[in-house]
Amino acid sequence: MKRIVSIEDNPASAEYIDIAIDMLGFAHKNFDNAKDGISFIEENGADLILMDVQLPELNGYEATKILKQKFPHIPIIIQTAYAMKGDKEKAFEAGCDDYVAKPISLKTLKEKIIAQIEK
Repeated sequence: MKRIVSIEDNPASAEYIDIAIDMLGFAHKNFDNAKDGISFIEENGADLILMDVQLPELNGYEATKILKQKFPHIPIIIQTAYAMKGDKEKAFEAGCDDYVAKPISLKTLKEKIIAQIEK
């Protein structure tokens, strides 16, 4: 079974992501901070990572850089509620494989997950 790890500190967003991933039939684990998520991935791996930008202590861009150095093959979709001009470019510069602005429709979230998992 494919395992998706999300790093999302907003409880409502984390629940929304969990519902979408459950509908797709994948295993899911969420962390509310990047350090715990990175530790889990180092020990257990992942098939895909959903990364929030605004996180306590270590933001999503920095966490993505760390993860991509260690696991360049794991796709990372970064998500942000603060979609500003240049954010998409900043996400790709950090190493993300895809980018989505919140609020994310369930259809879009599922499509982006499937597209990355099937690469």
